[in-house]
Amino acid sequence: MAYDLTRHDWRSFRLDRLARPRNTGAPFLPRPLPGGDAAAFVRTATRAPTAHTVVVLVHAAAERVRPIVGQWGEIEPAGPHRCRLTMVSTSLDWPTQALGNLGAEFEVLQPPEFADHLRDWGARFLRAAGRSAGPAGPALPDAPPGVG
Repeated sequence: MAYDLTRHDWRSFRLDRLARPRNTGAPFLPRPLPGGDAAAFVRTATRAPTAHTVVVLVHAAAERVRPIVGQWGEIEPAGPHRCRLTMVSTSLDWPTQALGNLGAEFEVLQPPEFADHLRDWGARFLRAAGRSAGPAGPALPDAPPGVG
């Protein structure tokens, strides 16, 4: 681990990725280690991203959802035309995309921040649709012939 003068923060560096390390002879100011423990810092810095568990109630039969979600989600029937879908991902973007691909209504059961994530995506899509000029979308400025 070392203090990165470019980022103004402590960083951990893999030795196998250092190209030709050498002593520059430049003086430096000793800095106290964060938390006083280099090993603990490196363990924390290399920890895997936190996973999100997204659980939704999909208003479609499990048989319709299963081919779209495949191995990336756990599906439990919840009646003839509904199922409970559980997905685990390091990003909330993937479950958002997967649910969009379903073409079915759904309700967010958990986590609460997933509903906020969906609102953000929805607002962005609505703004984009509002800027569109009909089915073909807005013309591109100075577009070559046949484009736009």
